[in-house]
Amino acid sequence: MRAIIKLAILFGLAILAVFFLKDNNDVVMLITGDERRTVSLLTALLFLIVLFGIAYILVRLIVRVIELPKTFSNWSEKRHAEKEVTLLERGWIELLEGRSDKAEKDLLSLVDKTDNFKRKILASMAAARAAHDLSHFDRRDSLLAEARQKAKTNPRFESAVALVQAELLLEQGKGFEALDHLEFAIKVDAKNTHAQGLLLRAYRQTGMTLKMVDTARQLVRKNLLTEEELRSLLDHYGAIYVANASFEEAKDFYDKLSRDEKAVPSIALTMAARFEQLEDFRNAGEALEIALNQKIDSRLLAQYVKCPSSEVSARISQAQRWLAVDENNPELLVTLGQLCLMDKLWGQAERYLNKSLSIYETSKAHALLGILNDRQGRQQEAIRHWRLASSSAVAISATEVAGVLVAADTSNDPTTPPDVKNLDKLEDRFLANKVETGRGIIESNSDDYLFDSAPPTLQK
Repeated sequence: MRAIIKLAILFGLAILAVFFLKDNNDVVMLITGDERRTVSLLTALLFLIVLFGIAYILVRLIVRVIELPKTFSNWSEKRHAEKEVTLLERGWIELLEGRSDKAEKDLLSLVDKTDNFKRKILASMAAARAAHDLSHFDRRDSLLAEARQKAKTNPRFESAVALVQAELLLEQGKGFEALDHLEFAIKVDAKNTHAQGLLLRAYRQTGMTLKMVDTARQLVRKNLLTEEELRSLLDHYGAIYVANASFEEAKDFYDKLSRDEKAVPSIALTMAARFEQLEDFRNAGEALEIALNQKIDSRLLAQYVKCPSSEVSARISQAQRWLAVDENNPELLVTLGQLCLMDKLWGQAERYLNKSLSIYETSKAHALLGILNDRQGRQQEAIRHWRLASSSAVAISATEVAGVLVAADTSNDPTTPPDVKNLDKLEDRFLANKVETGRGIIESNSDDYLFDSAPPTLQK
């Protein structure tokens, strides 16, 4: 198009020259050997212009003929590129539609045919995804290894291949293998939030709780994870770490938590259990109080009443402060009643337990009132409350059964031999303060969909 415009401009200039030179009488003389030819200046100019036009057209034709193979090659490459792009698009659409078998076939065909660097890597990654969906893991690994080798000259593409491989390995449950690829991707781009999200899953699978929590906090700061999701993570995996790590490691982990994080019920329960194993009941109580100060929880209250007599008075005072804020909490009233019963404050215990029953009737409150009346010699009243306790329909969750209720005492079972039975002070055993590990509470937690669906490795 530009050539045509230039030619039009040239002819326009020629016409202008003719217009201005039409009245000119000058001549041009051409001498060739013995001959001499004379023409007007206007004729000479027109001849030169026509000669230039013919020469220009001939040169353009010659150039076109010379470049014809290259032009055909470019046309062929463009045609093949369009076919490859169409094949790549079709493969991705089939993959997204869930037709992994057809997607794998089309994408593998593209991998074999194309010489384009980017399309080959993209097709290899998509074909690896399809092979993974079909459980062709060896083919998946070979495709990704080949793609990563070809992407060595481009760190961005190599990082993308590494992330795809890490994600597929995580879905397969191979967290340790995925970590190697994720570490490379993080080196290439430390701000890659997708890589950090995959790191969270990898740390979860490999049981690296400390790194998992640190990564989760970074994602919270970037608004990619909510505070509620972080609490859910701590509620499950943090509690498992506290329960299974050495005491020094568990204590160090607990001390580094914020006050809100320490208030997660399962964290408070397991840390209190670790303190109680060392008979450090004061710190155990403080761990529970941090959580209870934020929210009254039945599991925490059930653990809070399990303390030696030296701690009962302090815990009564603390429970009374909670009651001043929430005067009609039946669970808190029962807890105070049990603590007062343990401290032999009969009047206060009876008042708290009766008030609890007036708000919400529970078998535990009746059982405690039965013990209270029995110790005060009111046998008929004690029997009445025990009957009410045994007939109360109380829904107890699996978590409470596994982690809060003390294991059954079979020493007084009717089938137990007489020499094994122990009938002394039955009510004391009901109020016994046994230290529990909290493992049942932890094991009852199901896997959280927010973090992973692959099978976890053994938590450490």
